[in-house]
Amino acid sequence: MWKSLSVGLARRWRAGLTQAFGVAGAIWLVTEIVTRVSTTANTWLTNNGDTYLMGVLIAGAAWFLAYSYERRKVTFQVPTTSSYITIKFGNMFDEPTDWLIGVNEFFDGRLGQVIAPTSVHGQFISRVFNGDENAFRRAVTTALKGVLFTTTTRSSQPSDAYAIGTTAVLANGPHKAFLVAMSHTDHVTHKAGSTVPMMWDAMRGALQAVQNHGNGQPLAMPLIGNGLSSVNVEPQHLLRLIVLALVDFGRKVGLPKQVTIVVPEACFDALDLREIRRDWMKH
Repeated sequence: MWKSLSVGLARRWRAGLTQAFGVAGAIWLVTEIVTRVSTTANTWLTNNGDTYLMGVLIAGAAWFLAYSYERRKVTFQVPTTSSYITIKFGNMFDEPTDWLIGVNEFFDGRLGQVIAPTSVHGQFISRVFNGDENAFRRAVTTALKGVLFTTTTRSSQPSDAYAIGTTAVLANGPHKAFLVAMSHTDHVTHKAGSTVPMMWDAMRGALQAVQNHGNGQPLAMPLIGNGLSSVNVEPQHLLRLIVLALVDFGRKVGLPKQVTIVVPEACFDALDLREIRRDWMKH
């Protein structure tokens, strides 16, 4: 709560003051009208001026704080569709829905140097496959059966690389997990990296898989491209890119009724969710 208030005040205290004065002005206008037509109201105001003034100040202050408070969750409708996008801070794995997760082109499953256990990719393997690389590999191999790949000279296995946007659909209890290839990996250092065009292609490939296999079920995704496979874009711009990709695909093809983007707490100071919502509410 205090963090939401402090961040919000830092961002929009000037606009908050304008809003507060606007509220005070509206109250004053109504008061002027009422006291001119009502002798009782005019008498009460004359006898209780201090109470009235205190009420106006409290109303203005309350409006100022409410306006400035930084939201932790916003929802808006995708223009011209019946789908909704929610952006919230939290942990994607707490969402009881289908998941969309970005991975590298090899769909690696070995935790450690290759896949960081703290990454969303790594956490997925730990949570769903108990960290078992072989079990994860079997599931991915089955899901990608018949999909074209390129054999590389990479010394570690797997060495078969899939095109950006290739999506493996894995069972996850009553839900599905859509793992999309969104980054290229250095064969020696195992460092993954992506670009804005790659992100766009990955989103289109993943959303097409969701359209084909998701049966319209709610979908949750992290701020993909913000982790170790960084697109090297500021979180606010990255979030805009993801939302734009969702809206574009939703208008042209279709989205689930509900798509939730769950962003990490570490990005709280860098993200303005209200601004994202305001931009799309105008359309």
